[in-house]
Amino acid sequence: MKTEEFLQEHKYYRRLVESATDYVVAVNRNYQIIMANELFKNEFGMQPNDYCYKVWKNRNKKCEGCLVEKTFRDGWGHWNVENVTMKGGRVANMLIKAIPVKNERGETVYVVERATDITERQHIQENIDNIVGNLEDMLANRLEGLQKSEEKYRTIFERSRDAIILTDPTGKIIEINQAAVNMLWYDTQKEVLALKSAAEFFEDKVFSKFQKKVSKEGFVEEFETRFVGKKGRRFDAVITSNVTVDVTGQITGYVLIIRDISKRKFAKYQIEQRNIRLDILNAISKTVSSSLNLDKMLNGAINKILEFLEFDSVRIYLLDDKKKVLNLTAYKGPSAKLMTKPFMKYRKLGDGLLGQTLLDGKTKIVHNPFRIEDRYDESIVEEGLHSTAYIPLVSKGESVGVMALSSYTPFMFYYEYVEFLTAIGNQIGVAVDNANLYKNINEGYQKLKDAQEQIVQTEKLASLGKLAATIAHEINNPLAAVLTYIRLMIKLKNRNKFSSERLEDISRYLATMESETARCGEIVKNLLAFSRQSTITIKRHKIADIIDKTLSLIAHDLEIKGIRLRRNIAPDLPKVQCDFHQIQQALLNLMYNASDAMVEGGTLTVAAHRKAGAEKFLDVMVSDTGCGIAEEDKEKIFDPFFTTKEEGKNVGLGLSVVYGIITRHNGTIELESEPGKGSTFKIRLPRG
Repeated sequence: MKTEEFLQEHKYYRRLVESATDYVVAVNRNYQIIMANELFKNEFGMQPNDYCYKVWKNRNKKCEGCLVEKTFRDGWGHWNVENVTMKGGRVANMLIKAIPVKNERGETVYVVERATDITERQHIQENIDNIVGNLEDMLANRLEGLQKSEEKYRTIFERSRDAIILTDPTGKIIEINQAAVNMLWYDTQKEVLALKSAAEFFEDKVFSKFQKKVSKEGFVEEFETRFVGKKGRRFDAVITSNVTVDVTGQITGYVLIIRDISKRKFAKYQIEQRNIRLDILNAISKTVSSSLNLDKMLNGAINKILEFLEFDSVRIYLLDDKKKVLNLTAYKGPSAKLMTKPFMKYRKLGDGLLGQTLLDGKTKIVHNPFRIEDRYDESIVEEGLHSTAYIPLVSKGESVGVMALSSYTPFMFYYEYVEFLTAIGNQIGVAVDNANLYKNINEGYQKLKDAQEQIVQTEKLASLGKLAATIAHEINNPLAAVLTYIRLMIKLKNRNKFSSERLEDISRYLATMESETARCGEIVKNLLAFSRQSTITIKRHKIADIIDKTLSLIAHDLEIKGIRLRRNIAPDLPKVQCDFHQIQQALLNLMYNASDAMVEGGTLTVAAHRKAGAEKFLDVMVSDTGCGIAEEDKEKIFDPFFTTKEEGKNVGLGLSVVYGIITRHNGTIELESEPGKGSTFKIRLPRG
């Protein structure tokens, strides 16, 4: 708040300044005079924004030991006796007091300097014998001035919004304004004046401490204490006070200006409580959102509630899948004896306060179990639970459960606290919903994963059927050669031709038989490895080995169809993280699709390389020069049971299986195709 705004808001301070019989000015932090009474203006003159040291002391810089500077620095009042040159050149001896004026936040907004001309008092003291003859006239004039001043001060005294009390040195109340009477809940000023001492207004005998402080320092500001009014009514107050003295400097009494700060303190307390609750709510929120495991989340929430709040027992009930019964899911605090009772483990909707809370979604409060009608109150009383709150757990506008918070001592659930507990219930309700959703998704994912495995195995069996014809031809050729040479050697034996001259021919026959037999064994070995059912096993493998193993299974089929093979694998490729047999399955499906697309022959290209900018991955391409894929079919090509082949020739699972295998390996697969020119499937796999 600007100084001018503060002065405008506190107009009675301005009236007080104007009515003073001393020289009074108000000075800001820049030592500029922002207000002065007419007495000061007439004596010293004043222009807007004039500096106090220039106007008052005729100086070009602030005074040494400046009272204004000290007061702004420490927020306390200061005084000094100085000689001041008055209008006409007269030098006056002044008693100058600097008093801080603060706003409601305790910040000093300006300083009031009050100067009393004590030249006359000193002159009288020194020359009392010379002025006896003029004493009556002087006193008469002074009395007249005091009377006028008294009238002005009386107006301010009675109209002040703050309570003002004047006492004698013992604390006996001499005067009190109407604001003080109202603040202390009395009916009349006379009723207050009849009290023995102002000490009766101070709680816990603080008056003596206050009185010593004022007497020692001359004045105090913002002295905070508890005031006691009529019939013991209490409120928080701050007091600004100063002593009154006679001409000899003896204390003649005290002036107390009192302000009720109960509302301000209560507002501050509410803010502090709100901040504390927000911190608690934030801590509970972090706990319930840190895990999607239902049991872990609920137990974590219970621990936080018992840690931060004043409860001894927490029970959390969740609605079953049929939405008919509340089941106890997590708890802490109740005795084992109580928890053996069936009604503590589950509760039907509408049964007792617990069941009613879920039924109508409204919080139920029990301050005293002796005063409620509940079929289970005897067990609750026997347990010793005194106060309980049943809080609905809500998510998306629906109740998913109930939280019961209990204490063994009386506990008052006021409105704001119930709102706070409701917010906690909403947090837990949303977390329960999320945990259940995660559980359902996880179960669904597992079922989908199992179905995918089944599809992989089904497609693998289909591939095996397709392989049967190829393998039959592939094995038949070497077996025919072996059979031919065996028969030839049998004939040689029967004709007794096993002579030393024929050993070279026989050795050649046996070498051929060994080679062809090994070839059959390798084909069978690859076939068995491919067909073996196993779960996904991620290891580091060379992509070239996987490609070569796959090509060995389809080589004969390509030869029969007149399809040329191009193998373009970059040297020194890093290994990939994969399941050997599943990637082999994926590549075999892509190669068979490419083979089927080239009915009149063509070229199958299998390539593998690293791409710049994607160092963490390895690219494998399977390309054909077949019929290609239509634009409208590209988006559906990986969908299960989608096929462009003739009915009965394919069930449409091959590419769906390929897509599932690659995504399970944290890889990607993309299609580039142009009708009539062919297709390219690009697989990107993470490096090992």
